[in-house]
Parts: sequence; structure tokens; C-alpha cells
Amino acid sequence: MIVRPDNYYSPEANQHYFSVSQIKSFAECPARTMAELRGEYVRPVTSALLIGSYVDAYFEGTLDRFKSEHPELFKRDGTLKAEYAHADRMIARAEADKVFMKHMQGEKQVIRTGTIDGFPFKIKMDSYKPEGFIADLKYMASLRSPNLFQPMISYWGYDIQ
Repeated sequence: MIVRPDNYYSPEANQHYFSVSQIKSFAECPARTMAELRGEYVRPVTSALLIGSYVDAYFEGTLDRFKSEHPELFKRDGTLKAEYAHADRMIARAEADKVFMKHMQGEKQVIRTGTIDGFPFKIKMDSYKPEGFIADLKYMASLRSPNLFQPMISYWGYDIQ
């Protein structure tokens, strides 16, 4: 199977390839993950997911299209809801950071497939520099872990990505 932007999140691609999101999902609830793979369950779109996608769309240069496809980002008066206006402020802060922006100069949303221990995997990189750099954006409400005894990076499973 050839994985492309239009089918990356499809049930067919998820049945053919593992991903880190799928591994995390199996760890949380194997039954729900199997129901997703069979097409019996669709995960609801959350505000957190939309905010992350909003930031991704900005850095890949598709924010205008993303906004047009998601009217739920806006209040009745046509202005952005508070969480997306806040995301705009975080984007502006990121753009002011020269080191951060240097790492974001790679190819955007690059898809690769391969095998890990004989199992087929797929990845989608937020920013990829062929000379050996991958950036994976994370937009978080806090750098603190909800579990005081576990670092935030391992709590959210970012260390296995």
C-alpha cells in the first residue's frame, strides 16, 4: 500500500501499518483500538486535537484552508475562539525564536514507511531535513506532567516517538 496525505489516517493504512499513535492507543484500550481498525468506532475530534492541527497547518502553510474547513474555530462574530487566538500567540512566539525556526525549515508533513523488527510502520514528520533532523511539534497546555511521579515526556509517550 502506498501511503499518501489523503489516506494516511485511513482505516486501510492503519490496518496495513503500525504507527506510534496506534501503539499508544493499544496500550490505553486494546478493544477501542481494534474497533477503530475494523471501522466500528471513530474517535471524536477534540479541541486539543484541533488546536494541534491548527498549529501544524500554520507551519505547513495550509492554515487558510484549515480555517475554511473548520468553522467550529470561530465565534458567531467571525473572530477566532479564545483557544485558537492563544495558539496564534504561541505561533508568533515560536516564530520569534531563531533556533526553533531553523529546525522548522525542513520539508513539511513528510510520510515514510518502513519496518521495525519486521513489522510495517508509518510515520508523518512535521518537519524533516534529509541531513538527519526530524521535528515533531507538540502544543501543550502545560509542561508539567499530570502524574507528579512521571516526567511529562514519558507520561504522554513522546519518548517512544
